Amino acid sequence: MAEGKFCPVCGRAMHPIKWGYAVCNNCKYMSSNAEADSGAPVEGVEAVRKKNFTTICAFIKQNFPHCNTVLDVGCSKGLFLDIARVAGLTPTGLEPDAKLAEHCRAKGFDVLDGFFPGADALSSKRYDIIIFNDSFEHIPDPQRVIKGVTEHLHPEHGIVIINLPTSEGLMFQSALLLMKLGIRAPFDRIWQKSSSSPHLHGFNKHNLRMLLEKNGFTQRYSSPFPFYTVKGLWRRLTCQTSFALSLVSWTALILLYPLFRLKSDCFVSYFLIGNSVQGQQTGGARCE
Repeated sequence: MAEGKFCPVCGRAMHPIKWGYAVCNNCKYMSSNAEADSGAPVEGVEAVRKKNFTTICAFIKQNFPHCNTVLDVGCSKGLFLDIARVAGLTPTGLEPDAKLAEHCRAKGFDVLDGFFPGADALSSKRYDIIIFNDSFEHIPDPQRVIKGVTEHLHPEHGIVIINLPTSEGLMFQSALLLMKLGIRAPFDRIWQKSSSSPHLHGFNKHNLRMLLEKNGFTQRYSSPFPFYTVKGLWRRLTCQTSFALSLVSWTALILLYPLFRLKSDCFVSYFLIGNSVQGQQTGGARCE
């Protein structure tokens, strides 16, 4: 991002670091100059995502028991749709990749074609919950996305859930330090810069909350999430990295797994539409 661009969170000027990355020195939002794409499923993440999605669905059922309809933005192969259906929710997917959308439809799910929020299929539809599972950081214009969320949530009880990497994680901060020392590869890997689904934004729980609250949402809850599990880790690393670098990374991540769990590189936040405190006061939010 070039000098003169402004932070979508706080409006301050963005400052280039190097190699196409930039940071807001005020709120610490970060950006990449990578080009957005519809992307492809990331290999080796099913185990950690299954764990995280199960946690999200359990939280929904416990804290928002009357909420039922869920739009999963960027549903990919439908893992969240599977878990949400088992949990008793009524999920709908939105997916720009036609083959992935058909894959989910073959499992009996309602899946809309296109990108959020501009997909024609969304039309005037509204949902109790809109969820971004590792997709929010891939969408070019966060302000346009949040405007779309407002338009497609039920106006009195809607909830948006955002599950994404954090720039405050130990892995992210270690890679950032290496980049400043001239070692670029780990930071590019974290941003998936050479893949068909690069990250465009680097949020943390503080600036994500700032962004949503300035657009009229109220945070209900936020929590760290596991960024990886030992199961599937080798496949996840080797799908985009050379064997030598994968071997070094795998060894380090296995040895440091307890440490990375203490300062995770992933988090989830739940936001209520408007300034309602109903969910905060009662432990639940009524959705009908």
